[in-house]
Amino acid sequence: MKKFVITIGREFGCNASGVGRSLASRLGVKFYEKELVDEAAKIAGIDESAIINIDRKSSRSGGGSQFFEQYINEFGYGVSSQFFTESAVEAQGDVIRQIANRESCVMFGRCADYFLSEFGFTLNVFLYAPLEFRTAHVSTAYGLSAESAARLIAKIDRKRHRYYKFITGKNRGDRHGRNLMIDMQQFSVDNAVELIFHAAQLRFGE
Repeated sequence: MKKFVITIGREFGCNASGVGRSLASRLGVKFYEKELVDEAAKIAGIDESAIINIDRKSSRSGGGSQFFEQYINEFGYGVSSQFFTESAVEAQGDVIRQIANRESCVMFGRCADYFLSEFGFTLNVFLYAPLEFRTAHVSTAYGLSAESAARLIAKIDRKRHRYYKFITGKNRGDRHGRNLMIDMQQFSVDNAVELIFHAAQLRFGE
């Protein structure tokens, strides 16, 4: 294939991380997820421990289990108030563009589709599913009650929607700017990987 970057946006609870990792493995390229946040935080001078403390406080107010709190920390990391600054946004964009210029890869979240909007070698994917499907997946995968799973989904989606809107001025699930949108209730992880893989072949094949 020619050089490419596949960006993956998602609603929480679609097992999108599994899709991204499997896709990167199938394509033989690196999968960038938390690394995008970590590198941007270093450049912008954001203290990771401070971010975790903020998220722990907010999660305790929800009355969840210890695991529920830890999960909020993991998936809320990078969307604390410290990332809503000009320097943090600039750092994130710089990191994403540098990686895209350097190598073919799969990028997960972090508004990569927006920061690479002027690049001619991107395939922007968005994974979504009905709330009932996502609730069942999160509940089963992480041993949460249906109520706790639904509350976690609402909290994480709200954080991500707010952050994406702040960065891009658009709604995260907007079809404009997306090249491929997949309902994960209709496709398994393996099938979703196949769909994206073949789309990449069509888009970037010689």
